[in-house]
Parts: sequence; structure tokens; C-alpha cells
Amino acid sequence: MIKVKFLERPNLNLWEKVFFLDFINGLKVTFKNLLRKTITTKYPYEKLTPPKRFRGVHAHRVKDGQEPPSFAVLGKFMEINYDESRCVACYMCQQACPMPTLFKIEAVQLPNGKKRVTKFEMNLLNCLYCGLCVDACPVDCLIMTDIYESANYHRKNCVIHMEDMSDRGRDFDRRRKQEKDRIWIDDQERTKLWGQIRWT
Repeated sequence: MIKVKFLERPNLNLWEKVFFLDFINGLKVTFKNLLRKTITTKYPYEKLTPPKRFRGVHAHRVKDGQEPPSFAVLGKFMEINYDESRCVACYMCQQACPMPTLFKIEAVQLPNGKKRVTKFEMNLLNCLYCGLCVDACPVDCLIMTDIYESANYHRKNCVIHMEDMSDRGRDFDRRRKQEKDRIWIDDQERTKLWGQIRWT
């Protein structure tokens, strides 16, 4: 048998009944923020620049002479020209992804014995934007940019291709590669949006 415990309703005195003191106490937070300046952005007329670490639309870095040491090893087996996507078709991104069907990666064996990537597509409709694919990439090819406007009227336009990703990667690196890898661009920007953080 289940026992149900009933709490007695508190008895309000005359002042509390007449002046709705409990109701006013509940509105303290509302009154406190009523005249404060809002931090809402008037999108699409105002647009904030997300931090460098923002997880936006994916891109590919290209072969430009600034590859990590792992690329030198894998590059011996790959046919990748300068200024082309540095993808080595290792499928690590697909293995790390919780939704591996969003990737379509194809590579062919060339007569000289090297491999060349012919297709790298991502269906962003299935993407969780978790960044696990980026972390898994051994040659720092797959990155996430600061682009967040990816809405489309047709499903086919939500599939991104290797050429588009390479262009996006070049643009992102040109704009933000030298920037410090931090959440906020600078402390003034953070303070302007969120106010001064006081640690207790």
C-alpha cells in the first residue's frame, strides 16, 4: 500500500493576503532585470563573430607546407598536389562519428601505387556537430569553421563536397589561423556581452 503524504497549506496573514507579498517576492528577479540592457542580438541584422573554437560547418585544410609531422609519413602513400585537400582517406573521421553514414569517402589506387581521394562528402542533415571527427583526423585536415548559417531549401544542398570544403578551409585559415585558440576573441568582447564575471 502506498502512503501519500499531504503537506498543509501555509496560513497567510492579512498583509500577505491583501498585498500578495508572495507574488511580489516571486517577481523580484523580473523587476531586477526589467531595466537592464538586453544581450540579445538582432539577428539577421546584427551578427556576432563566433569564437575560433566554434563548431560550425566543416572544412578541409589544404596541403600548404604547414602539415603536422604525421602527414609526412602518410603523404608518401598519397597523391596530393599543393593547395589540394590534405585528406588521406584513412576513414578515421567516419570511425569516430556516432552517425558514420553521413560520410561518403572514396579513394582510388593509381598506377604508381599511391592512393588518391576522389570523393569526400558529408550530409550535414545527419551531423550532430560534436567534433569527434575533427579530433580523430590524424593530419589535421578536417576542421570546423565559424560558419553557422547552413539552412537550405533543398536537402541536396545540405551535402557538402570536398572542393567546397577546401575553399572554406582556405578562407577560414586566411582569416583566423593566427588567432589565439580561445573561446572569446578578447576580454572586452566577452565583458560587453556577458558582463564582468565575479568569482566567489
